[in-house]
Amino acid sequence: MALGTATGAIKVFGKPGVEFYGQHQNPTAVTKLIFLPSQGRVVSLCDNNSLHLWEINNALVEVKFQALEGKLKKISTICVESSKKHLLLGTEGGNIYLLDLATFTMTPDIIYQDVVMQNVPEDYKLNPGAVESIEEQPGKPSNILIGYNRGLMILWNKSSNTAIKTFIANQQLESVSWLENGETFFTSHNDGSYMKWDIEDSDKQLLTTPYGPFPCRTIPKILAREQKGKQLIVFAGGLARATYSDKYTVSVMHGDDHHVCFDFTSKVIDFVLIDSKPQNQDSSMENLVNGGNIGQKAEPEALIVLAEEELVAIDLECKEWKMMCLPYLVSLHASAVTCSQYVSGVPEELWGILKEAGRAQTSHLYSNKIWPIDGGDLLCLKGSKTRRELLLTGHEDGTVRFWNAGGVTLTPLYKFSSSSFFVGDALEEVSPDAEDMEEEWPPFRKTGIFDPYSDDPRFAVKKIIMCPLSGTMVIAGTAGQVLIAKFDTEVLEEPLKVTTMNIVNDRDGFVWKGHSQLTPKSEDIRQNRGFQCTSFLQLYPPAAVTCCALQADWGLVAAGTAHGVALFDYVKNKAVMVKCTLNPNDLTGAGDAPISRRKSFKKSLRESFRRLRKGRSQRRSNNPQSNTVASPVSPAVRRLPTTDDIVETKPIERQIEARPTDDAMGSFVRCLYFARTFLINMQNTNPTLWAGTNNGTVYAFTITVPGTGKRESEDVVCQLAKEIQLKHRAPVIAIAVLDGSNKPLPEPLEVEKGVAPLPDTTQAHRVVIASEEQFKIFTMPNLKPYCKYKLTAHEGARVRRMNFATFNGHHPDYKDYSEIDLLCLTNLGDCLILTIPDLKRQLNAAAIRREDINGISSLVFTKNAEALYLHSSSELQRISLSTTFSTHARCFLTIPKGARDGAIEDVAEAQENLSVENLDLEEAVLVNGNTEVKNNSLTDKAK
Repeated sequence: MALGTATGAIKVFGKPGVEFYGQHQNPTAVTKLIFLPSQGRVVSLCDNNSLHLWEINNALVEVKFQALEGKLKKISTICVESSKKHLLLGTEGGNIYLLDLATFTMTPDIIYQDVVMQNVPEDYKLNPGAVESIEEQPGKPSNILIGYNRGLMILWNKSSNTAIKTFIANQQLESVSWLENGETFFTSHNDGSYMKWDIEDSDKQLLTTPYGPFPCRTIPKILAREQKGKQLIVFAGGLARATYSDKYTVSVMHGDDHHVCFDFTSKVIDFVLIDSKPQNQDSSMENLVNGGNIGQKAEPEALIVLAEEELVAIDLECKEWKMMCLPYLVSLHASAVTCSQYVSGVPEELWGILKEAGRAQTSHLYSNKIWPIDGGDLLCLKGSKTRRELLLTGHEDGTVRFWNAGGVTLTPLYKFSSSSFFVGDALEEVSPDAEDMEEEWPPFRKTGIFDPYSDDPRFAVKKIIMCPLSGTMVIAGTAGQVLIAKFDTEVLEEPLKVTTMNIVNDRDGFVWKGHSQLTPKSEDIRQNRGFQCTSFLQLYPPAAVTCCALQADWGLVAAGTAHGVALFDYVKNKAVMVKCTLNPNDLTGAGDAPISRRKSFKKSLRESFRRLRKGRSQRRSNNPQSNTVASPVSPAVRRLPTTDDIVETKPIERQIEARPTDDAMGSFVRCLYFARTFLINMQNTNPTLWAGTNNGTVYAFTITVPGTGKRESEDVVCQLAKEIQLKHRAPVIAIAVLDGSNKPLPEPLEVEKGVAPLPDTTQAHRVVIASEEQFKIFTMPNLKPYCKYKLTAHEGARVRRMNFATFNGHHPDYKDYSEIDLLCLTNLGDCLILTIPDLKRQLNAAAIRREDINGISSLVFTKNAEALYLHSSSELQRISLSTTFSTHARCFLTIPKGARDGAIEDVAEAQENLSVENLDLEEAVLVNGNTEVKNNSLTDKAK
């Protein structure tokens, strides 16, 4: 199956894991795609009237190009001959041109409209319009049915250049489809009607307006086939114009027995029918092509519909015509994505029962049919293991979706809905009776999963955290709601345990003027096996949760908002601590007078001019006096320095202005972090909580967690231990603690479960504080500065994300060499790699366009130095910063012998062609752009 996009991309999909991608040089929209059966070739037509020939050779590669110039040569339809020698190109001017597929050049043979019109009634000779359709007659490859825009159709013999039959429709023609017998064809028209024609008797025609009698919309495409001895007709549109102008539908009619009007939530772009595969037929290019069983009797088994926002497959062999589970191209944005988290190392037991719980959620909605598009083969690599990795996406409608992200394809596993725990304003939908369903006309059926509407904007998920080792998940929302859910295999039926924490309880006179909080259900709530909400925390004021942290080993959750921090014990469902970060009487940097939060425009303008003058005077004073005479040429031209001129200089740093102390956004809590480290002294490690705010303040709290035996009886105690104020008051993006061997502390329960070794406590720990402007490392417990990396001063960028990743490779002195480095994403879309603890830059790679704000804000790093971000609202892009680890399609396509020169004809050849890819990637070194294999070692330069 091939898809073309509006940006010029072509994507070819076969069996799950078989994916080939191509991109036109000019990002113009792809308007038509057509396979050349059994050759592994695709022809694309672009919006600029250019034709491109693509071949699958381990990748989708453009090999030839052809363009038609002139308004009358604008291509309106394409048909490939069954002999695969020519491509018939119908144009707006009415002529049909032949493209030689062997050379991909135009032939001198042209089917002129004037010649075709010789035996046509006079009324239609004047202007029959553009060529709307060209279809080869089944069983007679020399005959083609030419359909013109105004309704004229001619059965034309290419060999003798004569018209065999003429058919005239009274309405504008939209599309044509033959039945397999080659004696009957169907046409669709712009008035919402379709007609059935008999080639033996042009007067014998049957006109049907399925959704008349009132004026109807166009039927842009129709397909007609035989299935189980009856006619199967599929068409788009055709609904009554006045009543259903806002609906997007594809209707399927099977004889007089079965009629369904599939109703989609986004515009229908195209649809195809997939034929059943005859027995004993191998997976080949013919199966990759829609209806690729040439010359064999096959019946439609599936309908694939491409809508503007999703791809939907319908099982036409099952009685109910259910949807099919998609192995790829599942709508990521069924509801708009609002946040995401990547989870690695999911235990095998949790993975298995999570998949079972997900299947139980959808078993009644989907067909069990095996995915019918099964072309291509996967390349099996030695030592490759199945990766149990999850991508969690939070959505606008309050759902959290679990995706299998361990391979090339992204497939849904499970869905958790947080909105089901709240009382909604909307009335619950009442399922209609079977009698009402039968009487409804047209017979609509809601199809697809894309649903852009949310019942309540407060449902939107802002933060997700999951601990795979304990099976615990935290979902935080827009109205201050924090749900703690645990995975269980038994059904739970009990009321919700609700706890409210007031963050501003020590601020007298505070008035919340935002939205109200959600109302949780008071009755018993039945929760099926899977993730079940065991605790519910409501923060006041009910502002959106800006950050969240989970410590499953201690049974604690911390949540931050624009007003402060709350620490919650979900084991006892008890509030532990609140810290309000609102500070209206901040006196720092303002003498004795408190600074008002409402700064006047005049004062702001005055301060801006002062900073401007101050910056100019400093630049003038910093410029050394030059003895050279100013050159009249461009400032870019400079005198080359001599050895006398060269002196040791520091790298140029941009001047960073301190941010105002009265910033109204300064109270926002930007990050939270749990760690057991040396905060008080070097003798003992303590459980701690770290919080960073928008005005550059870091709060460090000590936590006393009772032992296992006293956990239920004694309370958790938390108190503020230290406070750090960054000089320039830049927002604190992330905080992390390094152990004595300069490795990040393990995640909760990783040591207990044997996933990670014990952290090094023999030497001092260090804390990494990442602000928007720089990375700074302090030695614990005295918080003595160790080193820093000034990102904004050096690069002119700001920090947006920070994480740590493991890089593996070969080293001459170590058998299994690996190192942990710091990853950073900037607001310019660049990804940096810094060593720890000395913060030396290893890489600065442009990953995302700086204009793509949504892509930058959605990026999540993985532990293996990969990253995922929203390439568009509906598409995820995966990138890798490691030379030894990347997730990409390893697949190939075998072509029948002699079908195409240079094609892969067996699996052994594919393995040989992909041998470079099979090498351990750490053994391949890029030297001057060429791949060079080293003997398990890297040169100093290559390292």
